[in-house]
Amino acid sequence: MQRTVGEFCAALRSFMNQATVPLVLCFCPRTPAAEADAELNAALNDAEESLLSEAARIANVHTISSAALLRRYPVNDYYDPHSHHVGHIPYTPECYAAIGTALVRSLFNLKRNPFKVIVLDCDNTLWKGVCGEDGPWGIEVTAPYRALQEFVIGQMNAGMLLCLCSKNNENDALAVFDQRTDMLLKREHLVSWRINWNSKSNNIKSLAKELNLGLDSFIFIDDNPVDCADVRINCPGVLTLQLPRNAESFPSFLNHIWAFDHTGSTGEDQNRTRMYRENAQRQQYREQSFSLKDFVKGLQLRVEIAEATEDELGRVSQLTFRTNQFNLTTIRRSEHEIKNFLKREGANCLVVRVVDRFGDYGLVGVVMYETEADRYKMDTLLLSCRVLGRGVEHALVSWLGQRAVKEGKRFVELKHLPTDKNLPAREFITSLGDQYRNGGGTAWTFPAERLASVEYDPDASAPVGHELPANVNPEKLAPRPGLASGIAGSGSNRFRPRWTLHRAAGWKRRL
Repeated sequence: MQRTVGEFCAALRSFMNQATVPLVLCFCPRTPAAEADAELNAALNDAEESLLSEAARIANVHTISSAALLRRYPVNDYYDPHSHHVGHIPYTPECYAAIGTALVRSLFNLKRNPFKVIVLDCDNTLWKGVCGEDGPWGIEVTAPYRALQEFVIGQMNAGMLLCLCSKNNENDALAVFDQRTDMLLKREHLVSWRINWNSKSNNIKSLAKELNLGLDSFIFIDDNPVDCADVRINCPGVLTLQLPRNAESFPSFLNHIWAFDHTGSTGEDQNRTRMYRENAQRQQYREQSFSLKDFVKGLQLRVEIAEATEDELGRVSQLTFRTNQFNLTTIRRSEHEIKNFLKREGANCLVVRVVDRFGDYGLVGVVMYETEADRYKMDTLLLSCRVLGRGVEHALVSWLGQRAVKEGKRFVELKHLPTDKNLPAREFITSLGDQYRNGGGTAWTFPAERLASVEYDPDASAPVGHELPANVNPEKLAPRPGLASGIAGSGSNRFRPRWTLHRAAGWKRRL
């Protein structure tokens, strides 16, 4: 069996070297006869573990284990011996519904824009009770609430940012974190909070402004239907999740929200909370500085630009999907697609790292370009919003210009594909010289020496990188029905394959 596993993985690796789309590898449940045979079951366990381990090393392959499938969508009677014998159809309709749902869920999450922030209510969400009335020792942190806290900490470790938004006196709410040792969620897990008596929608807009992220990056979790309605109406881009009335249903509810699925994590994901907390220190330092020039000088900023290594391509791919504001083309690429791009003659991929006195921003920028006879032709140029307005964008284009001059290239061509969100990138390129834009307004062709001479002058440059207002194009920011209205208000039955099968039959009758 191990030889078969090895041959399968070799074939899979060969196939993925040519494939241009992701592949989902799903392991289906075993027959009861195989489960009952201890020796065979152990061999199948070893084979599945080997396949999962090897597949994880192949770019663009995503896996679903047989145990994970039945754990997420439990089916008591998944095997049909009659249909297996008659037509080699081993599973019941409910089991096929579970398999199909798991596959669609995986494919859906490969294509959607990622969420970045979870905003949590406190009373009857993180704990049972009202801290302002019951006090820190009167509220209860029972098993369902600990499970919710453990779940969001796992989301934080996968790269999500955690915030609080609660109608309370701040001291009352924070006292729970400070005094209750049974709270799994700690202050250090949070990047920010709004604990006051303002509307939840206004507080979430305030958090979005502070974090410099769009409202469509946010998930809001609350037990109160009035506050949930407020956020749905006034922040339509936010995915609003109203918790079930029965706290025992919290774990099942959260595990069936597709928005919480992640396709993988990088070192930057695991350090994202630390990075945003460091950014709060920078903001405090900015408020204490006499001018933007003093602030930038005091940061002691260092920008490092280098060729991307193979182990950095996962983060490069992630940035192409996550970066919207300062992204000239917003071309989204998987790690495999980036490798294919680099196979082109003259293709290059650069990464940008930034460090200052407060810490390491990590890998925050990507440049992908092709070298032609007289120019660099940009395919992708992007920077994380966390480093904008401090001269990093100027240092990057200057470095490109200097490199082009050194290699004897006369021009650097920057392509621009406008979106609802990447206006900051366009404004920056325009500020370097609108006279270099082509007639269609889709590209700027700069003399390499012009870019090489670019310098950052804080007194003359307006910072870029502010998100567009939350109410821009609300149709595009409206929550997806499958995630919000379809799942968020559902009961526990809606997570069962039989319910999915029933709904599918209903739609079939309509057609």
